[in-house]
Amino acid sequence: MSSLLMKRKKINTEYPSLLKTIKLAFSASFFSEKGLLFLLLNNRHTFNLITVFLFMTSLPVKGLDGKIAYSFGHIIETILLTLFFIVFLFLLSPNKKFGFLAFLRVFMAYECIDIFALISLVLPTNFISTFYSLHIGWYLALAVFAYSKINRANYVYSTINVLLAFFIVNLLPAIL
Repeated sequence: MSSLLMKRKKINTEYPSLLKTIKLAFSASFFSEKGLLFLLLNNRHTFNLITVFLFMTSLPVKGLDGKIAYSFGHIIETILLTLFFIVFLFLLSPNKKFGFLAFLRVFMAYECIDIFALISLVLPTNFISTFYSLHIGWYLALAVFAYSKINRANYVYSTINVLLAFFIVNLLPAIL
């Protein structure tokens, strides 16, 4: 009995591999409730998710004008806007039972869908706006899904809060 507890204790203290974290992030990115709960409850994925998040934001993508947008300033801007979106969404959240780091883990995992942004490098310029509309729509649908599951709210309330956070974070820098 004692050795079984020691084995179980040893298993629980091991950190997951980066590939396991990426698999979990992709699982959660395809609307898996199980993946969402694993991300919320297991804080050992945090450093791996930060690595995935930084890698995904450093990928080169083609902008709406058809030019490749890849510079250090673009990477910093993407990181800051994403983090402001997550923070503002957390502030709008009525249920702060899980804490900010759990909320951050979920939304950093959703950034793994940015791997599909590499498709923009081979798309013609006239298809890029349609592609980015679908890409942002997928991300916002994931945000609504996670926000509603975390806060136990309906999808209408979650959609209003996610869109409010999205528009404030993206339009505020344009106004200032």
